Amino acid sequence: KLANNEARYPSPRIVILGATGVGKSSLANVLLGRDKNYEGEEFQNGCFRVSTGLDSITKDTCADQGYWLGDPDIQRFTVIDTPGFGDKLVEEEKTIENLVTTLRDQIKYVHVFIIAFKQTDNRMTN
Repeated sequence: KLANNEARYPSPRIVILGATGVGKSSLANVLLGRDKNYEGEEFQNGCFRVSTGLDSITKDTCADQGYWLGDPDIQRFTVIDTPGFGDKLVEEEKTIENLVTTLRDQIKYVHVFIIAFKQTDNRMTN
């Protein structure tokens, strides 16, 4: 069963977490070798889609696989894009529940969690 999972979600597996609007989808796209402003056409629920607005675009926890920075000479890996935190409390509970369910039931295990935040957000530095 783990081998099937590895084919679908090659290791290492990286989850990107952070508040709405910090650039999680942009980072995910760059890691996969896509343009940071990728539109995410082939994904549902706003996954990997980048917007300049303040509204949350990514509505679901989604995984994609590819080559590190798009280089086919390097091993494949999985990046998991997640909705932003800090919207509304009820939505946030659903976001966390969906994130946990997806990681537990589909991804199974994670190698790295990246916590993204804006450099100007002094809540992380004070």
